[in-house]
Amino acid sequence: MAYSLQYVGPKQMCSASGIGFQSNKEDKYLYLGVLCDLILSLDYDYNGNENHATQIGQRDFDEKTILSTIRSFVPDLDTKIQERITKTTRDIDTSITRAQTNTLLTNEDKDALINNIKIMESYQIQRATNKAVYYAGMDTLAFIVKKRHIKYIKTSIDPKLLHVLHSLQGTLRRLHPPIDTKMEIVEKQEHLVAELQILI
Repeated sequence: MAYSLQYVGPKQMCSASGIGFQSNKEDKYLYLGVLCDLILSLDYDYNGNENHATQIGQRDFDEKTILSTIRSFVPDLDTKIQERITKTTRDIDTSITRAQTNTLLTNEDKDALINNIKIMESYQIQRATNKAVYYAGMDTLAFIVKKRHIKYIKTSIDPKLLHVLHSLQGTLRRLHPPIDTKMEIVEKQEHLVAELQILI
């Protein structure tokens, strides 16, 4: 099956009275271009230079380029996407079953809730696809940092970059053995810079 990437929006919340969105649970699609830029910027031999300041945002990544970039590092990307879609579909089915058996709702409310869940099904599946690609890319980025013995990553304080760097911290922490990091915002030549120190 061919998968595609597209922005859909924040995490949805379905109820009998309508559909809402959690603005703090943004679609991972927003961060995929920055993530690819970091991967390609960091994946080369530094010849002993352990510090790396990278200018992100110099390259444009469309959906096909993002998929081909991540796929070049993660040959089983389609399997990872399908696994996450399968889990999401199961979660949707569970939500529908829970709505059907909810003794606190009237039949009318049950129908409204189930209908709202079904309306958002393709939305949820697209979010799951975007998320699967993001986390596959994040695992790739952590692997590159470890393999290249990168000690510092310095970037601008763009919110998307900061999000990716925070995700990288979590991914490195979950490795075996875990890798600790320290993030600082420092001033360099009258500009604020994000500096992620990898404590290998």
